[in-house]
Amino acid sequence: MADDNGDNSGIEQRHIFINADIVAMTMTEKQPHWLPDISHRPGPRYRAIAAALQDDIGSGALPIGAKLPTHRDLAWRLGVTVGTVTRAYAEAERSGLIGGEVGRGTFVRDPRPTEAPVDNTGIIDLSVNALAQHPNEERLRQALLGLASRNDLSGLMHYPPVNGSARHRQAGAAWIAQTTGLTVDPALVLPTAGGQNAMHLALAAITRPGDSLLVEQLSYPAVKPLAGLLDLRLVPVAMDDGGLLPDALEQAARAHGAHALYCMPRLHNPTTVTQRPDRRQAVMAVCRQAGIRVVEDDVYGFLADDAGPPALVALDPERVLFLTSLSKNLMPGLRTGFLLCPPPLMDRVRTLLRATLLGVNPLGAELSAEFILSGAAMESAIQRRALVADRQAQARRLLPGAASDPACPHLWLPLPEPWRREDFARALLSRGVRVTPADAFAVARGDTPHAVRVCIGGVERVEVLEHGLRILADLLSEPAAMGESFV
Repeated sequence: MADDNGDNSGIEQRHIFINADIVAMTMTEKQPHWLPDISHRPGPRYRAIAAALQDDIGSGALPIGAKLPTHRDLAWRLGVTVGTVTRAYAEAERSGLIGGEVGRGTFVRDPRPTEAPVDNTGIIDLSVNALAQHPNEERLRQALLGLASRNDLSGLMHYPPVNGSARHRQAGAAWIAQTTGLTVDPALVLPTAGGQNAMHLALAAITRPGDSLLVEQLSYPAVKPLAGLLDLRLVPVAMDDGGLLPDALEQAARAHGAHALYCMPRLHNPTTVTQRPDRRQAVMAVCRQAGIRVVEDDVYGFLADDAGPPALVALDPERVLFLTSLSKNLMPGLRTGFLLCPPPLMDRVRTLLRATLLGVNPLGAELSAEFILSGAAMESAIQRRALVADRQAQARRLLPGAASDPACPHLWLPLPEPWRREDFARALLSRGVRVTPADAFAVARGDTPHAVRVCIGGVERVEVLEHGLRILADLLSEPAAMGESFV
């Protein structure tokens, strides 16, 4: 057997070179025939297998939808341990290359990045969680003209202070207050390069390589590559229709020695759930008892008509790092987010920001501050809420079985039997509509529901959205078509 740490000495390696056409034909058979040549790849064997997977998927030798060998079969044919193959598949799954389901096997996913929704390509893209009809173009033009006329414009071209200017921090505190009702000290608000940068800084501040990170059973997909970058092991925590289950959180923390949690308690992506006040209190009680620090993601919070239940950071400001962003409300290109940080962690977060970005782009931060402090950002939020409300009414009329908070820019659609999530997504794409199967949000195999996320905010024209939702509803209502997808 091969050493998982990468020692190639004494390894008897069997090589089978298979024509790519034969591979493509046999991928759906009961005994998939993919077998990589890893003899000349450096490093640990599991990484060599993962790298071979990536290369073969990129070259087309492993087509999208191809079924991979079982862990045991591939281990036997490569002469490595089953654990080595398990680690390799886990690496590839964390990178979004493959996905699997207990009882069915492991399959190649579509590795292409998601494109922005457009109406003239023949595909109605309901997979991107964006909001159409940006109302800020004229305001952006005026803001840019105002910025260009300032006497201190050259000052914005210097290296920015690592924690942003006082005006930028004030704007961040104002945005948090406007969207949560929470009054915070601007000195504890750090401007960031969007929500994902805030997420990176927060997780890096409260974890170390090799730590376990608790996450919701279904979570924002960006947490997976970020965990890989930080060398964290993701631990899923069971959910119900009220969000995280406190008992499951306590058990997971104890079993894995975890002291960090990433979660989205308001307008959750993908399930749309907003946690009730009593559930939030119970979750934070577990976190206090178990010594868990929390990263609270509130990027969709501005869509709620009121502040709603108290944010987790309001319940325990010394334990929670709170992040938000302007990308969904204003313009993603501004790349402006904010991280509210407990005082003991502020120095570490500043150090991480200095080491990675040096500082946030002051031009974007200044434009964002102008939008917030002038009231334009909140005016935009009110317009966004109206857009989402209209789209939700449209969707509920056509898809009454979809689960959604009326303020949420997406739907969570559990699928009827015998549909399986990836089969449904492929069948729907063949009819010209793209959605996201639940696999994209799962952090562990075997506990993924058969459901899809349907984004209703990104398509510019309501008649195009109407057409796409009707196609989706028609597919759900056709039992014969469902049967054909499993042949």
